[in-house]
Amino acid sequence: MSYKFGQFRKSQLSSYLTPLDYTFNDLRVESSLSKGVVFIDKSIDLKGDNILKALTNDNKQRSYYIRFKIFKQDTVQKITIKLINTEKTTDNVQMIEDIEIPVGDSADYDIFEMVLSPNDNHAYNQIYFQLNRELIDYNTLKPDGTYGREMNISIDRLDEIYNVINYLNTSIDNRGVLKQIGVQGPPGLLMSINGEAIRIGRSGLYEINNGINTTFIGFVIESNEKYFVLDYQY
Repeated sequence: MSYKFGQFRKSQLSSYLTPLDYTFNDLRVESSLSKGVVFIDKSIDLKGDNILKALTNDNKQRSYYIRFKIFKQDTVQKITIKLINTEKTTDNVQMIEDIEIPVGDSADYDIFEMVLSPNDNHAYNQIYFQLNRELIDYNTLKPDGTYGREMNISIDRLDEIYNVINYLNTSIDNRGVLKQIGVQGPPGLLMSINGEAIRIGRSGLYEINNGINTTFIGFVIESNEKYFVLDYQY
């Protein structure tokens, strides 16, 4: 079987991210160690077509992008990020990442970017930011009756990432799976490849040519300043 080659340029599509509608809420959580001790965590809550799903209706992979700021405090913040399906009681949590915010001025913040790819056949309607609690949290009672520190988080973006292979399938011919890829673009450009977050390195070139099939490739493109060229074999 002979392989064919093609090229896709950034200018061929006008949009690579589809914003999702959500609400960002305070989440009251009772301590598992002390009954009656309630903390405030944070959650992004989604409904309807905006929930995070592993697959499209035609069984194609989905992937999402989130960017957020966490403001510093006078203590280190260790935060666990999870996807949760609040409508289920079992097999309803997917761990995403543990992050740590160093001590700093309350006006300073760290910025985080993540690719979210739900597990196979799963759907999640909540992104949960859980602050890992320490002794200081149990010793701090606030006027509203809750305890402990409260995170200061600002959500910049939450989007579904477009799978460029869908464009190749519908607009050119039915390519399905890419056997090899090479991407030329600016260093640091964030991509989702088979659900994993990948950044282009200093060379401005990223390649997969070791027999791994690519079924999803998307680009985090927000402005016209960024460019890329995707060369592929199918």
